[in-house]
Amino acid sequence: MKLFKIVFFSLMIFVLGIFNAFAANHAPPSPTGRRRPPPPPGLPIDENILTLMLVALVLGIYIIYRFKLKQKTPI
Repeated sequence: MKLFKIVFFSLMIFVLGIFNAFAANHAPPSPTGRRRPPPPPGLPIDENILTLMLVALVLGIYIIYRFKLKQKTPI
């Protein structure tokens, strides 16, 4: 029965993926509706790098702290 579930769900994911690919046959949006023009090529992507690093540090500390609380400590 477990093999049947695996085959069934794999087949459903495959079939739904194919239908999704066929359904996405529309034209891209026009570029005239944008508020700002895209930046020229070759510019660095570091607009909010400090904020991103701060969020990553806080998230890392939170995950380490949570894992330490769940782990058994020896007496």
